[in-house]
Amino acid sequence: MTGTDLRATQAQRTRAAIRAAALTLTRERGYAAMTVDDVAALAGVSRRTVFNHFSSKADLLVVGLEPPAPAVVEAFVNGSGSLLEDLGALLASGAEAVESERGWLLSFPEIVRDNPEVERAVHERLRIVAQSLAEAAGRRLGTEPDDPRTRAVVALAMAIQRSSLDLWCGRSHPWEEARLVDAVRAMVEAISEVVSPLRPEAAASTAAGDPTSSSSPG
Repeated sequence: MTGTDLRATQAQRTRAAIRAAALTLTRERGYAAMTVDDVAALAGVSRRTVFNHFSSKADLLVVGLEPPAPAVVEAFVNGSGSLLEDLGALLASGAEAVESERGWLLSFPEIVRDNPEVERAVHERLRIVAQSLAEAAGRRLGTEPDDPRTRAVVALAMAIQRSSLDLWCGRSHPWEEARLVDAVRAMVEAISEVVSPLRPEAAASTAAGDPTSSSSPG
């Protein structure tokens, strides 16, 4: 592992420790009573370090909306699979870090509803994630950020991410799988099944059983 990799790993650990402290204090005291100074103390870092990783107090609580890591972006840009498959791999790459916060994500909508600054932080994070995805999609496709194809990939990615979280948290119906990455894969597979054309043998079978087929006598 290079020095750059070590620094990146340490930064990720520091960020995770800060967020864990913020979530712990919010659970114990509520959002209004949670302070950045207390978060820093619990995480064992300085206040300045907290703001090196998060833009605001509200930003500390936005779980599950992170831009993909640079190495993951490069794997997507240079991927040899279908765009949907490689997009699924990109989205699944960040799922593991969220899996320990399932209970938090279930209660998060209430916190967003009661705290407008948290809602603003969510929208800002969504903007950052969408921008990162647009850059990755543009590089993969050789298109500009405002190209309809780039926009389509970003919209698809955001829809998969949102639907996967809803499925995994059981918001729409009970989900038996324990891992978010499984929900991401399930959504990618479902989209593939819906948008893919019928296989030749299936199409032939459908035509053979269709009473209105042009091959019918008359």
